[in-house]
Amino acid sequence: MGKRILILGAGFGGLTAANILRKNLHSDHRVMVIDRKNWFMMGLVKLWILEGIRKLEESQTPLNGLNAKGIEFLNDEVTKIDSGSGKVHAKDHGWIEYDYLIVALGAELAPEKVPGFIGRGYNLYDPQQVPKLRDRLLSINRGRVAITIMGMPYKCPPAPYEASIIISNVLKKSGSRNAVEIDLYTPAPIALPVAGPQISAGVVEIISQNGVRFNPLHKLQSVTDKQLEFENGTKKDYDLLAGIPPHRVPEVVRNSGLTGGGDWIQVDKHTMKTSIGNIFAIGDVTEIKVGKLALPKAGIFAEEQAKVVAQEIIDEIVSTPSITTFSGQGYCFMEVGNGRAGYLEADFYNQAGPLLNMKAPSAENYEKKQDFERTRIKDWLF
Repeated sequence: MGKRILILGAGFGGLTAANILRKNLHSDHRVMVIDRKNWFMMGLVKLWILEGIRKLEESQTPLNGLNAKGIEFLNDEVTKIDSGSGKVHAKDHGWIEYDYLIVALGAELAPEKVPGFIGRGYNLYDPQQVPKLRDRLLSINRGRVAITIMGMPYKCPPAPYEASIIISNVLKKSGSRNAVEIDLYTPAPIALPVAGPQISAGVVEIISQNGVRFNPLHKLQSVTDKQLEFENGTKKDYDLLAGIPPHRVPEVVRNSGLTGGGDWIQVDKHTMKTSIGNIFAIGDVTEIKVGKLALPKAGIFAEEQAKVVAQEIIDEIVSTPSITTFSGQGYCFMEVGNGRAGYLEADFYNQAGPLLNMKAPSAENYEKKQDFERTRIKDWLF
């Protein structure tokens, strides 16, 4: 009898797994994807919307195209995961049974955890708020812009630093940059703890060259109309606030028991298996410890983990020994303005400790970043 593989979440991991499974399994086996959104947009596109080179409405690709590929897409919200009975409950579709479950629901944003932020600050990770932030930047004549990383860990570690450079460039083009101060605040002691002090120092140097002040060890505690209060007792004035809210595991996952009482789902770092045999978890919903730190929450890792999980499921269904494992390797781009981007390669499972290398910013890397989006949209949704 055919198997039913149910995938929760249509992000990097969910879409990668769904496509590989569908291409490599007989049509007797059903591949289903559930997501409460009916569109997909890469997180990196928000930076281009902020910069003004893309529009939100033209960047959201409909997910219903999955059906034409033989992947069943349900635009619904998952309300319960019952691992004991092998079923998932969706708000509009009721209970759905599965033989294999891939949890790829990502991380939720929790701006309400910082009192006063909602209504006063712009959420840099909310696609709906980024165009409004851009409009506000274009209207400012003078004052202080504050960019705050409000919790750790958060998705796409370089993104706040990229955003600070883009904000500086937007203000330059509008003619107000010389009258506006820009500060970036983070709870961490260095810019990118997972990348180490050397690369972090290079990132700080890049934003400093763009007139952005770096403020480490500043965890935002509360916001009033004109002032930011940090846990270290510091108070700072601001005129425009853009923030990356604290992240948390989705409530449906927290209530499922898959986190084991922790903050995120714990998985085998090579196979992405959870404590329950037929359930896998990939991407931002997981936590994989690498020494004292955790693997960064980034789309490229979700994609690579999805490839491994899909192959494991295929091998089990066709009774082939599985030898595929997640390598802990990945990469990302960091935009620095003027059509250039740096390129960061990482091997987090390196036996001697995480190995990272940052290549200098170039126009070629920026083109690679644009192609990174184009090729995946085409492969996953068309």
